[in-house]
Amino acid sequence: MTSATKNKKEIVDFLWDWADNSDWAKLLVHKVVSTESSLLKSDREKIFKYFLHKIGLIKELPPLTITKPSYSPASKKIELSALSEVTGVNKLAKAQTITFAPNLTVIYGENGTGKTGYGRILKALGFSYDQNNTILSNVFKVKEPQSAKIVFEANGSPETFVWTGKNRNDDLASISVFNNNCVQISLDGSRQLIVSPIGFHLFDLVSSELSALDALFQDKKNEYPVQVSWLENLNLNTPQQVFISNLSKDSDDQKLSELSTFGKEQAKELQAKELDLSNLNKTLLQNEIRALNYQCSELNTITEKVEQAKKVLNADVWNQLKQINQSIAELEKNTQKGISEIALSKGIEFYETNEFKTFLSSAEAYIKKMAKPNYPQNDDVCIYCRQPLEVDAKELLENYRRLLNDKTEENLTNLIKSKDDLINSVNDIDTSLKLSHPSFGSDDKDNPIQPEELTAYNRELEILKKKIINDEISDDLVFNLKYDDFKTFISNKAIQLQDSLTEKNELLTNIETKEKELKKVIAELQDRKYLSEKIDEIRDIIVNYKILAILNKHSNSFSTSSISRKTSQAREELISQDFNNIFQKELMALRKSEMPIELSFGTDKGKTKINHKISNHQLLEILSEGEQKSIALAEFLTELQLDNINAPVIFDDPVNSLDHKIIDSFAKRVIHLSKQRQVVIFTHSVLLFNSLLYSSNQPSFKHLKYKFYNSQKEYDFVGVITEAEEEKNKVKQNISKINTLINSKPKGRSEAEVVKEGFGELRSAIELCIEHEIFNGTIQRYQKHVSLGKFIQVNAEGLSKHKETLNDIYERCCGFINAHSNPELIHNDPTIDDLRADFEEFKKIRSEFIKS
Repeated sequence: MTSATKNKKEIVDFLWDWADNSDWAKLLVHKVVSTESSLLKSDREKIFKYFLHKIGLIKELPPLTITKPSYSPASKKIELSALSEVTGVNKLAKAQTITFAPNLTVIYGENGTGKTGYGRILKALGFSYDQNNTILSNVFKVKEPQSAKIVFEANGSPETFVWTGKNRNDDLASISVFNNNCVQISLDGSRQLIVSPIGFHLFDLVSSELSALDALFQDKKNEYPVQVSWLENLNLNTPQQVFISNLSKDSDDQKLSELSTFGKEQAKELQAKELDLSNLNKTLLQNEIRALNYQCSELNTITEKVEQAKKVLNADVWNQLKQINQSIAELEKNTQKGISEIALSKGIEFYETNEFKTFLSSAEAYIKKMAKPNYPQNDDVCIYCRQPLEVDAKELLENYRRLLNDKTEENLTNLIKSKDDLINSVNDIDTSLKLSHPSFGSDDKDNPIQPEELTAYNRELEILKKKIINDEISDDLVFNLKYDDFKTFISNKAIQLQDSLTEKNELLTNIETKEKELKKVIAELQDRKYLSEKIDEIRDIIVNYKILAILNKHSNSFSTSSISRKTSQAREELISQDFNNIFQKELMALRKSEMPIELSFGTDKGKTKINHKISNHQLLEILSEGEQKSIALAEFLTELQLDNINAPVIFDDPVNSLDHKIIDSFAKRVIHLSKQRQVVIFTHSVLLFNSLLYSSNQPSFKHLKYKFYNSQKEYDFVGVITEAEEEKNKVKQNISKINTLINSKPKGRSEAEVVKEGFGELRSAIELCIEHEIFNGTIQRYQKHVSLGKFIQVNAEGLSKHKETLNDIYERCCGFINAHSNPELIHNDPTIDDLRADFEEFKKIRSEFIKS
């Protein structure tokens, strides 16, 4: 932000010293001081042209006559008028308005009542140590667009700004915000000042412009490409490739001419060398080696398939299959025999059909379902017609059941499955082995010859395979396929091919040396020819190298280190002492002047940085939480005084971890601050609220203008704003809440829940009544003194009369509120009538002490 306090010395003097005798730097300073903003593109390009003129890359620019500019900082006053029409921010209620007092506005509320929601809006518009400006909508509701209306004055002129969650306003950007997160950020090692002291924003602008000029500098360098896109087209390590790879501003043009000469003599030599290379037949040899590798691989594959077939179909498997067939025949014979004997003896037809077998199986399943394992018994009837069973029928059923439950069928099924598995395995055997490569030569149509041994193997294996699949194996049929003879045949051929492969590989190795020599000469001649067509391009690249060398020599011209050093010098002379003096006064105001804090300053890209230690230790390592808060507040207040823009200051819960003495001191300090600039405080501290309210009524501060508000929660929403004109923790606040709970019947809440809240308010009311009204404020929790003058006014008679009743009501409150739990055996939810009765009794007792 553009800001600062007036300095005894001119800030421009330091910038002018930095510009030295450089016209472009003086032009930069003059433009920055004149505009106090980022430069136009045209101005920046003009400065860059004068830089190029200085280093000799541009000729005949008109001379510059630049005098040192003068600088008078502008002042501005920003004052908030109202914040309203908030939507989409946390759980903030709609239709709420905060009207800000010209001096001090205080918004009080307990945790979770919406204070920080309003503070986040102002923080998003302004600046803070804490840079996190994330604002969420109500996560429990449908997301709404974020917006808020801010009415303010800029130098007395009324303005209205509608915030949409992302937009900013230049005037409101001067609002400064301090929250709890600022403490850690403020004291954590070295950090930048959030306020740029008067005129020091000019250093920031110069630094930013140097970065922009450096971008132009890099763009300028890109105008002179030196990359050779076709370098990969040259052969590695030829003289031409080495020369092009090492191009520089010093590359010799005569050397380039020598390496790129290519005429008839070189063309004739290239043709001769290429012919010599082709006569080595290396390609043919490599093709033969490749073909042999394919042939060996194919023979190995055939061998593997033969071995696989041997595992699946051999003499043992053959004999095993014979044995399975015999077993199956025997079992089938026994099964059919048992049923046929019974059926024939009883005169039953079609006993051999599948329908008959299914009929028997279904009957057996039905009998088992009836859970009669011993069926039929003497008293049993027929399962189909429900008629008495005769002797023959009973005997027939017993025989059928005995046969059906015999294991013969099960054994037969297992054998058939084993047989099917063997047949399936045999069916997968490959009996169409064929050579795709001419391991045994080629025929007159150039197709690979298929040797008779391979054909015979396929034929014999296919015959055996079909006999098994078609179930044609007889006892006298012998397995006679000789796998090993065929494997030996294939293996012999593979050995023969491998010997030939070894021979050809050795032959290839012997021609490597000659081939390398020829290739080296050919590569040099090819690159010579290629380079002869690119010579003009290479000469342009060498010129680019020469220009880049000049630019690189001045590559630090736009470095920010020099302006940082000048900023440090200006800071030492213009800021450090003033900052220390102001900081010590702020420490004293917050009762921390005894702390030996050592401040030191630095510079980063033109921006002022501050570091603070005690005995060489970081403050966060040694200070308590309250001390850290006090120091951070003192630094924040100090920085604000470096800024001559009079803009609002926002404090969000600034006194957490502070004791009551420092809270009182802070209250007085911010009231003093509100004389110079508008102050807004969001707090849940009763001590701070009461201290500010008390101080605002003192004669020395009474002339200032104040606003005191409550921020409250109502059902699903927070941030409900009401005016607060009295000290916190008064009895009538609790009475008002109890009346609302008794009479409004809140929606969505049970009676027990509402009554428990009401008893909680009644409990607080009794405590405050005793403190403020019965004992007449003799001793108060949030005040500093014991008032003996009020003590003699205590209504002792009324106290003696009602103390037991008050105690009874108080104990019932403690038993009913959510913070306490009752034994389960006596648990009894209170009713609204219970609350109303105790409330009326309390008001009656209280009235006697108010009258007295």
